[in-house]
Amino acid sequence: MHNNKEAFNDNVKIVDYWNRRGPGLSNEEWLDFYRLLFPVLMRTRLPPEFNAVAKRKDLVQTFFYDKVYLNAGTSKAGPLQKVHAVHLYLKRFALDVLEAEGQADSENDEEATAQAQAPTEVGHARLLREAGIDIGAAMHSADQFLGTLASGERGCLRDNSCADPSRAEPISRIAERLNMGPDYHRKIKELGITRTKGATYAGYEKTKIGRWLCGLGACLQPDWREELAALLIVLCERVRVFQEKAP
Repeated sequence: MHNNKEAFNDNVKIVDYWNRRGPGLSNEEWLDFYRLLFPVLMRTRLPPEFNAVAKRKDLVQTFFYDKVYLNAGTSKAGPLQKVHAVHLYLKRFALDVLEAEGQADSENDEEATAQAQAPTEVGHARLLREAGIDIGAAMHSADQFLGTLASGERGCLRDNSCADPSRAEPISRIAERLNMGPDYHRKIKELGITRTKGATYAGYEKTKIGRWLCGLGACLQPDWREELAALLIVLCERVRVFQEKAP
């Protein structure tokens, strides 16, 4: 009976974490969310391609980071009513992964090849892992990096660069609100969130964000476009939940 009650309480927690992830959970809550949700997802009935434990574990981890964590601030998914619904979400994700892998294996279909090479939300964690970057380490590094920035710099990231376009606040208004001073243009340029029109990757390693990316082992080159986008998504998710200290 105790086990049933404990399982019920865990399910209540999972639903609560899922429904509050948009506004942002604390680091401790994210860790607890992952701890509770992982074994639930591992029990999902999946296509036979995921029968191997390692393959299933990789899918579950990728699903959590991509579809639960990385898009927490932008997800259009409605509130979760029952934990059982997550099984359906994982099944759909598994089918998307199999479809993407099938496209990648099709060498004779030009359209399929073009689609496989296009940016996709499926597999951010896997994409970074294949590039030699652990997403957990990237999250920790992002937290450390954000801690080195001034509140105005974090504000420009959170409320402009990382905000939904329809809700993005003008840099000038953020600078005024957070007292960044008259030289705020220089500060945000050094941060790396404003670029000269027509600028390329050249010189971006001199910006604060550029140095952070390079420190993770990223290459500031066009063929790293998807990996860089994934890392910036990590940075944006971390700045959304960053706890600003009262002055």
